[in-house]
Amino acid sequence: MEKKEIEKLFDGKVATYDQNHVVIDWQDSRKTLELSIDNDILNLLVSHRDYIRNILKHLKRQTNHTMTKETITINRRNYKIFI
Repeated sequence: MEKKEIEKLFDGKVATYDQNHVVIDWQDSRKTLELSIDNDILNLLVSHRDYIRNILKHLKRQTNHTMTKETITINRRNYKIFI
């Protein structure tokens, strides 16, 4: 999957992209949310676009508003938390 497709899918900027994981940055007015997703989970999310909407909704609601930068990692062990 290409960077532009990932940026369009997540409405964020791809900071780094390699064969193991993708790091996506969301810039808000007060803070930056950095999301790291493993490629095997990314392929699962692309095939089920509703999962992406649930993850985005959950992350925007649950992020800590007092921090200026927060990093969240989604991998095979914890992706069901976000779905």
